[in-house]
Amino acid sequence: MFQDRHEILPEASHDEFARQAFIATMRRRFTTDLWPGTRKVYAEKLLPAFEARHGREPKDTREVYDLLNETFYFRGTNLFGRAAQEMIWDEVGESIERQLDDMIEAARPRADDKGTVRTNPDLAIPRYIDAVDIHAMPGNFHTEIRPDDVYAGALYDRGVYVFAFGGLGVQNEGLGQTGAAFASERFPDLKPRRILDIGCGPGFTTLPWKDIYPDAEVHGVDIGAPQVRYAHRRAESLGYEVHFSQQDAAAMDFEDGYFDIVCSLLVTHEMPAPHIRAMYKECHRVLAKGGVTIHDGGYPPPASPFEVVMSSWFNDNANEPFSTGFRRLDMNEALIDAGFPAENLFTGRKEPVYLKGHLPPASFIGAIRD
Repeated sequence: MFQDRHEILPEASHDEFARQAFIATMRRRFTTDLWPGTRKVYAEKLLPAFEARHGREPKDTREVYDLLNETFYFRGTNLFGRAAQEMIWDEVGESIERQLDDMIEAARPRADDKGTVRTNPDLAIPRYIDAVDIHAMPGNFHTEIRPDDVYAGALYDRGVYVFAFGGLGVQNEGLGQTGAAFASERFPDLKPRRILDIGCGPGFTTLPWKDIYPDAEVHGVDIGAPQVRYAHRRAESLGYEVHFSQQDAAAMDFEDGYFDIVCSLLVTHEMPAPHIRAMYKECHRVLAKGGVTIHDGGYPPPASPFEVVMSSWFNDNANEPFSTGFRRLDMNEALIDAGFPAENLFTGRKEPVYLKGHLPPASFIGAIRD
């Protein structure tokens, strides 16, 4: 539970740290034991009984949900997982609230900063962001509770570490490192001048690009002003020169062809399909010829109604209402519709990365700008 410290990471008291460690243990229990145990209950008890009654397997997700909901195991596991999800934000949030004034002051830009930060108070927050507390995180990524706020950024930085029980690394850097390494290995001759990380949050998917490409100008954009304010001070504290700005990924203010790599990690599953398509079109616009766009995703569709249910827990229980639709979207078709030639599309996998309680190979999908 010892996350790498930086200047703006919220400090936990002894009791706060103990409670956060307890919640992380709950999350570990849920994700590595209780939820996977649903497979055993289904395969060894529920499915054989259903087949004996009906002479077939369940034909759709409704029948699977009805079958699972007959058991206390399934209902209790869902309750346990949702409780842990809410407890993360409640506990970490209280820790931030008592020191928020100092954190806001620490986050302010300084004359000797290497990177920059821009916010846009006139930016219209899309309804799919404003109407939902993604991850059950109060206020989502963008809400400001006082001027120059950094609360949502701090909540996400520490909250994700507790959520993943440290599984993304001591700086939550795991997926960012994997995405950047995938790009450098897949395109060894690409020497990017500028790189853009869309949906950067507190910057833990952004900074690893600077490690792989130290000479590149790296940018991170996010819809939430508290995210980019926090990300800026976090990056400065950790010694990185990165440029953060508050922007909507579907309508950014960068020039055409400005970037050589445009990526998004842990973003598209939180967007409705029309907004994913709009973001892909914007990726195409801001990419230089020969540039590359990379996004996590491209997972094979669930093979059965039961697998659909197993892949939908966060959709059903943790306020990720777009994640199931994300799996149904034809990403290849969406990239082609955005302007990328079919022959320039690619997919790939990299070493396992913690993602919501298990360690699958990280899957990427992307395209090369013609």
